[in-house]
Amino acid sequence: MSHAEELELELEMEEQDTVLFDEENVPAEPFAEQAEVAEETVAPAVGADSEEMALLRTRNDQLMRIAADFENYKRRHEREKEDWAKYAGQQVIATLLPVIDNFERALQTEPKAEEFENFVEGVRMIHRQLVEVLGKAGVEVIQAVGEPFNPEFHEAIMSEASDEVPDETVLAEFQKGYVMNGRLLRPSIVKVSKEA
Repeated sequence: MSHAEELELELEMEEQDTVLFDEENVPAEPFAEQAEVAEETVAPAVGADSEEMALLRTRNDQLMRIAADFENYKRRHEREKEDWAKYAGQQVIATLLPVIDNFERALQTEPKAEEFENFVEGVRMIHRQLVEVLGKAGVEVIQAVGEPFNPEFHEAIMSEASDEVPDETVLAEFQKGYVMNGRLLRPSIVKVSKEA
């Protein structure tokens, strides 16, 4: 490889490193101090204007960029790890939501005979426990009825003319929506008002 090709390759590497440097905004100052110490140590042994000194500076720059890239990697990895821990149970919890829906449907029916009252009370207790467990995992019900329609959290399947509420207000909820730690798990299925 000729000297010109080596310089061209080094320039390309520096441009790539600069892009990585800018993306994560890691300051080069901590590494710059170390590079200056290295230059001061080696400079007397090598001529100040020589090719070796230029090569030393290039290598120091590369070393600083590699160290900064590693710091960026560590930060990015830490963020990803935190996100994973925060949302790890999201899929499992999403599969529990239809179970809660079925409990709620069962609770909406009134017992016809006295013997079913204990059964219904047991179902209510299980439902409360499930809701508490989900709440501890960061799951919250999306408020829908009476709220302005929000396409981020509501999915409208019907509309109805109404003079009683403003346009685009949720009139009824057919299925509850849920968020987990602020992230949508499932939108609320709703009926929305429209101008009469």
